[in-house]
Amino acid sequence: MQPTAMGLVMIALIACPAVFAVEIEPWRVQLEKTMQEESLAPARAKLVKSAREMAALPIVRRAKTLAEVGKNRTWLDGRANALEDEIKQDFALAMSDFAACSLAAKELPVLAAAYLITGEMAFRDRVLAQLEEMAGWSPLQRPGWTLYHPGARLPAGGKDGNWLATGMGVRALCDALDILSSDSVPADLLERLRALLEGEIAGVVDDWQTKRPWFVRSDDPITNQWMLPTEGLVRACLLLGTDSHHDAYELGVGNFMKALDAHGPAGEFEEGMGYASFTVSSMLYTARAMAVQGDRRAVDHRFLKNFPTWLVEHFQPGGMVVNCFDAGAARSATEGQRPLLSMLAVCTGSPVARWALARQTSGPSNDLAGLAVYAMPPVGDEAAPPLFAAYERATRVNWRGSWSDDASGAWVRGGHPADQHDHYDRGHVNFIYRGKCILIEAGTPYYSHPLMGSHFASGAGHNVLQLGTEEPKPRDAGDTYAPSGWQERGVVVPLDVRRLDKQGGEVALEVKSGYAGLRSWRRSVAWDADRMEVEDKVELGAGQANIVMFRWHLGTNEKVSIEEKDGAFRVVWPDAAGTINASVPIVVTQMKMPDNTINTVSEGKPDTLHTCLIVQTNRAVDKATIAAVFTGTHCSPK
Repeated sequence: MQPTAMGLVMIALIACPAVFAVEIEPWRVQLEKTMQEESLAPARAKLVKSAREMAALPIVRRAKTLAEVGKNRTWLDGRANALEDEIKQDFALAMSDFAACSLAAKELPVLAAAYLITGEMAFRDRVLAQLEEMAGWSPLQRPGWTLYHPGARLPAGGKDGNWLATGMGVRALCDALDILSSDSVPADLLERLRALLEGEIAGVVDDWQTKRPWFVRSDDPITNQWMLPTEGLVRACLLLGTDSHHDAYELGVGNFMKALDAHGPAGEFEEGMGYASFTVSSMLYTARAMAVQGDRRAVDHRFLKNFPTWLVEHFQPGGMVVNCFDAGAARSATEGQRPLLSMLAVCTGSPVARWALARQTSGPSNDLAGLAVYAMPPVGDEAAPPLFAAYERATRVNWRGSWSDDASGAWVRGGHPADQHDHYDRGHVNFIYRGKCILIEAGTPYYSHPLMGSHFASGAGHNVLQLGTEEPKPRDAGDTYAPSGWQERGVVVPLDVRRLDKQGGEVALEVKSGYAGLRSWRRSVAWDADRMEVEDKVELGAGQANIVMFRWHLGTNEKVSIEEKDGAFRVVWPDAAGTINASVPIVVTQMKMPDNTINTVSEGKPDTLHTCLIVQTNRAVDKATIAAVFTGTHCSPK
């Protein structure tokens, strides 16, 4: 009897090393302990070096007008450019608040730690200058973050609620004050910062009481927008004292536990790797602060214990990652996980996180969490997570032949009703041959990219079915971006895992809704280290006929050689080759498509491209079967 997808998840969890509880102490205490270890001198030097680079930069100053956004180390969200004058400034200021608080949260703890390590007053003065500036940032999150699309307006009263800057700003203040001694911060400044935090507590409590933000009204604890204000509430209460803020603290902890309970039992996060990194970081900083004061309700939660395995299983050969959902580029993205992996290691004791830092990245991050990891005992290869897994939540099968960078790898996407920040990618397949990308998806650029909806998040950005030649239609106004309407949001597509082992896998799925006129699309995928085979059977409803099209996004920008013989096609490019056959006459062409998977797109720079094969019937049909086989250059399609 073959294991089901959920059975495979359980097998993966059983195979992972046990996670042990770690003692969690205030950052200052933990830092002082590492200062006593001579062997950690190189790690301390890395942190101090990072602090010197930060100290050389001016402090972040809050923008007060639209003209100031983008100056003084603030950020202008490109979506503001498309907005009406009535709302442009409010949106730009609100988003700049998030970016400003995020910078402060990154820099202040490192600068404070460098002062403790070196005793150099320049580091303390730089921290105090930033804290003095932040003392005037009340509220930390100004209204306007909901105004990201034309036609939007603030609700009556001019408030849309606390948001991301709330959590990041409170984190910056609390971490800095946790590290500095009480006599390092002038009493009047400390009093103003405490008053600011009192206001943040009152604001978040009021948001939940009035159900002001959309995520409270819709009771959506999965989203980062729920978690970041919750972090602000919990941590502000902890700093000011839970005895005097008991009800607010319990509200925050209750909302935090609701967020932890909302995610998958095997550590799955329903918004993909990118948003998981952001949201789970918030969870860890909050859980850690609670545990320091003896409240381990969050840090011992099974989601946080299992999450490191789910995260590291996104790592694919060739320095790539599984980048479904709004996860950005894939190449070298493992390096960006170092701060999160370091926090996972010091908060949960995860052997998987410590193994990944040592074997899959350049090492622990150059911050307090990373320094603490250096003080932990090393782990061996027995701590590596399984090479393959199937997940029901954030529905996906992933596989790699080994943990070597030149191994082969594959992943297949399904669909779950809890998915958020997902693309129209049900049925998408990825394939890496010996560290070289063969089949990819388009990825995710910045949200204001003009092709975000039409070429990246839509079905056009993935290796999936399209019916007809009609241009993608935007979703409802109000979405962060407007991807195509090829599938309705929330289409459930479970994965039938027929085989998944160290040699490869076989997976099938069926889509019966989300396409106008479709009766069924059945996709079967089989792979090993050398090849991937995909068979698609498409059947339209009674009286329906349409062009059946599939795209194959390739991990190259090279021109592909396309040869036809007796209705079958052979395609060849430097890294791979393939054959394509069909039950009906087809046409195979190629075109360039924008790419944010093997490259990284950034504002103000020309788009990077990759080659995409277009496989479609030469006329409207009521059904078609199309089979494709892709192999590496050292193999031959059968």
